[in-house]
Amino acid sequence: MVNKILFQWDNLLDSFSQTQKDIYFREEYVKLYETEKDKAQCFVCIDNDKVFIFPYLLRTFEYQDYLYHDFETAYGYGGPICNTEDNEFIISAWKEFFHIAREENYICGFVRFYPLFNNYKGFESIGRVIDDRHTIAIDLSGTEDEIWMSEIHTKNRNIIKKAAKEGLSFKADYDFSYLTQFRALYDATMQKLHADEFYYFDDAYYENIHKACPQSFIGVVEKDDEVISAAIFYYNAPYGHYHLAGSNQEYLRYSANNFLLWNAALELKRQGVTTFHLGGGTNSDEDNSLYCFKKKFSKSFYYFKLGKVIFDQSVYDSLCKDWEEKNPDKKEALKNILLKYKY
Repeated sequence: MVNKILFQWDNLLDSFSQTQKDIYFREEYVKLYETEKDKAQCFVCIDNDKVFIFPYLLRTFEYQDYLYHDFETAYGYGGPICNTEDNEFIISAWKEFFHIAREENYICGFVRFYPLFNNYKGFESIGRVIDDRHTIAIDLSGTEDEIWMSEIHTKNRNIIKKAAKEGLSFKADYDFSYLTQFRALYDATMQKLHADEFYYFDDAYYENIHKACPQSFIGVVEKDDEVISAAIFYYNAPYGHYHLAGSNQEYLRYSANNFLLWNAALELKRQGVTTFHLGGGTNSDEDNSLYCFKKKFSKSFYYFKLGKVIFDQSVYDSLCKDWEEKNPDKKEALKNILLKYKY
């Protein structure tokens, strides 16, 4: 069994079948979220023809005159991918990762698992798996008529048809020429929702997203030549994803977001996508408004799970204790956050 920490791993991914991989695991995607402190790298475990790949963002910091590390997966979804379902191999790979991490002074790590792959399996051998929320995906394997009738809720079909009659138009912008308009809509939407800084992105992110995810487009909905709704979609067939979205609140009555998602689904289908993942709500509540909106597009739901692992309990406890003493105002709000001492 060979174990490595790599900074380039796409060549290994290229050997996987199309159904075994997706955009979230590629170097370019993970590196989109690098900062001065967080650097993309990947743990790889190879046993003959079995390959385990786990990309993440590693942070290095000083505490009590020693250098330590922690990690988390990139924005969206992550975790490991394998070219095998051999549970014994997967558990062995996780244990090898745990051993290397302890030797390298890792303190803890946080994983956002990928719902479509159920790739949380085996993680319980080194850490804790947490049920977070359901996510929704549209099955695009049928004909357009079959998708329309079997996936889209009756009321939603009526809303989408009405939007078309109101003169809304859709275009897939593969050149990202609408990026400026999209960003304005997205930032305004985040401000309205009082979103955390985590959901805002800098200029470099927007400059690089199309390069990092070349199989992507901005879905744009216009009304009388005004952009009223837009979202970034990317795909690695057979999987497609609803990434970031924003809309003009003054045009809510036209239900542009419903119209946008339906037309984006058709565009992704044309690109060979058979599973269009919409994600979940803003929290785990089954009555969450965003989750309820997405449920109108499919009956197929998946499980989004989180992973937490602590490699050095004593240092971790000391870190948290010192942080709590310095940040009493944040203690309660962030009590369940593994990496709370970062904030």
